[in-house]
Amino acid sequence: MESVSKSKKDDIVVLKIKGGIHHIDTPSFEKELVSVIEERNYKIVLDLTQTEYLCSSSLGVLISLERKIKRKGGDIRLVIIKAEILKVLQITLLNKVFRIFSSLEEAIKSFNEGNV
Repeated sequence: MESVSKSKKDDIVVLKIKGGIHHIDTPSFEKELVSVIEERNYKIVLDLTQTEYLCSSSLGVLISLERKIKRKGGDIRLVIIKAEILKVLQITLLNKVFRIFSSLEEAIKSFNEGNV
C-alpha cells in the first residue's frame, strides 16, 4: 500500500487508498480504519479508485469494519472504477454487502439521501 489519505466532508470521512493492499499491508490498513471509528466517525467512504489489488485479509478487515460501523448506526461506501477490484468483490459476494459507487461524489451524496 503506497498511501492512505484522509479527508472529511461534513460528517463523512473519505479514505483514499493508493496502491495494492497486500497481506503485509493489512495491519496498517486495519489500524487506519479502526482509528476513524475510534474518532467517532461512522460514515466512511473508501475511495479505491487508485487501488490496484486487494488481498483476502484486507477483505476480512472490510467485513469487520462494516460490522463495527453498523453497530454504531453508520455505514461504509466503496468507490471502485477498476474492473479487477470490482470482480474480487463480486466473486466473494461482497458487492451484496457494500454499496459500491463509480464516483466519490455519488458515494458522498448517498449518505445525504438518508440511506445510511
